[in-house]
Amino acid sequence: MRGPALIGLLALGALAIAPRVSAHALLLQANPANGATLAGPPQVVTLTFTEDPEPSLSSVRVLTPSGRQVSRGPAQVVPGRPSTLRVDLDPLSTGVYTVTWRTVSRVDGHVTGGAFAFGVGVTPSAESVSEVTSPPPSVLGGVARWMLYAGLSVLIGAGWVWTLAFPGAAAGSWRILWVAWIAAALGIVGLEEAQRADAGVDIARFMQTSLGYSLEWRALPLVAIAGSLVTGGPLTGLGRRVCLAVVGVLTLLAILAHIEGGHAAAASGAWRPVNLMVQWLHVSAVGAWIGGLAALLVALGRAPDDDRTAAVRRFSTVAGVLIVVVAATGTARAIDEVGSWSGLITTRYGQLVLVKAGLLILLGVLGALNRYRSVPAAARTLVGLRRIGAAELVVAAVTFMIAAVLTQSAPAIFAVHAAGNTTRIVATGNDFATSVRARLQVDPGLPGPNRFVADLRDYDTGQPIQTSRVSLRFVSADRPDLGPSTLNLTRTSNRTYQGQGPNLSLEGKWNVVVSVERGVNSVEIPLTVVVPSQPQRVRTIQAPGQPTLYSIDLSGGRVLDAYLDPGRAGFNEVHATYIDAAGRELPVPGLATMTMNRQGTASIAVPVRRFGPGHFIGDATLGRGEWELEIVATTAGGEVLRTRLTIRL
Repeated sequence: MRGPALIGLLALGALAIAPRVSAHALLLQANPANGATLAGPPQVVTLTFTEDPEPSLSSVRVLTPSGRQVSRGPAQVVPGRPSTLRVDLDPLSTGVYTVTWRTVSRVDGHVTGGAFAFGVGVTPSAESVSEVTSPPPSVLGGVARWMLYAGLSVLIGAGWVWTLAFPGAAAGSWRILWVAWIAAALGIVGLEEAQRADAGVDIARFMQTSLGYSLEWRALPLVAIAGSLVTGGPLTGLGRRVCLAVVGVLTLLAILAHIEGGHAAAASGAWRPVNLMVQWLHVSAVGAWIGGLAALLVALGRAPDDDRTAAVRRFSTVAGVLIVVVAATGTARAIDEVGSWSGLITTRYGQLVLVKAGLLILLGVLGALNRYRSVPAAARTLVGLRRIGAAELVVAAVTFMIAAVLTQSAPAIFAVHAAGNTTRIVATGNDFATSVRARLQVDPGLPGPNRFVADLRDYDTGQPIQTSRVSLRFVSADRPDLGPSTLNLTRTSNRTYQGQGPNLSLEGKWNVVVSVERGVNSVEIPLTVVVPSQPQRVRTIQAPGQPTLYSIDLSGGRVLDAYLDPGRAGFNEVHATYIDAAGRELPVPGLATMTMNRQGTASIAVPVRRFGPGHFIGDATLGRGEWELEIVATTAGGEVLRTRLTIRL
């Protein structure tokens, strides 16, 4: 049974670290934005990603329609903003320009890329939509992770089972541990080669990046483990068990080193150590549970005796605790990675998480059968324990297949917030005479350039109507002083009417009128569209004895730094400072406004006073709980900078 048990363990070992340690550096925000029409030429292009890219392996290029590159030099990280890349531009003339980008996540080495267009003095065509690509999951990367996790699972499982649950097994074969060590070592080598191949660089350059350094840190505990195996090989009894215990501790350090290079380490502020600890507990508990089960089955043999019966009972007691830890930490990590019920149900990542959770529940049921049926019978026979244990390994192997896909997929929370995943707006209505129904679709449904698709049908028959001219008229309900704008739509082959324009230039409520010209049968269809704000990246910075600082990315490489002093329930000074792309305080001519509210309550206007050219202070008395803070300021050029922030006191 040793061979099949080991094979089963190798198939499921990746459960110890699998599905939630990966992520992709997806595009969150671009300046200029996709489809933007600029009055003057920009000097730089900045791209902000959901995770920090590895700058030496990433590129940003800006091209003319003829393919000539107008970007100068390699992409560089914006100081103080590791998730943002910038590239300088040559002087641009009137025309349309294409931005192509390719990033390698410094978290896990995953590659993503894309392209979009902006115009200087002209509007890009309706076909200038953003495109995001990513290589398919790497077979080599998946196999390498499988070998690494399998090896670590065998080492940590044997490390505790053969010293605590079944000390007599320490006199058994040492070859299994060497096989596990070789598997883990080959996993690191394979992972390096997979990431290097995806990045498209030679090994010398790759090893000088943060990804290379991360792999070196993972290899160090394995070197120490090899030393313990060499030392413990000739020993027997207590000496060998001590070496096994050292192997288990070093394996925990190897798992921690792996997590340090994973997505759990990407959080900022106080949540980073919390995420690391939760993920480390999850990984270690799964490895100890499943790896320990395989180590137990390898050592049990077929005939029961008192020592084997006692070992089974000891393992069962610890496994019960491990299952609870796996469930609790796995739920916490799923909440962090999926983020919402919608993300759990509607995204591919969330659906795979549900499948994996179901398989883990099945594993728990099988474990319970062993605990309450096979363990009491272990004094008479080990057949039931071995059969159900083997079934657990098979289910775990299937779970690993799901986990292998998840490790190379973008977590749902990033897919929801990344640029390119639109917030598509759909509005429907009809004219007052109930003769025409209209369905207006707006993509991406954010302030700035959008694509508008109008589907017009006869109110009674539901058949598409034909008309000579369709246009949209836009009026901001929040800012009527802006005046109306109009966009003409063009009929397409699928009998809809489409157009693209920056008419929805601000967030908030807009009144949109669909004008359908059909001679004496012309009608107007009033619609209401609510445009959400652009996604904003918030970094939380905490220091002992200091208020929590919230650094919020704005358009054009600008940043708003905000904090509450003292940051406790009661009277607070709300500080807000605007910073330009060069890191200097941004002068704001007018007074900023601040409002705060709790969920479901009306907003409270906060009295604001100026403290500097771009530094404002609001005075607010706040109770305990969660507050929504909105800060609005208008630049010298008339751009409205609107920021929303959730703060818990």
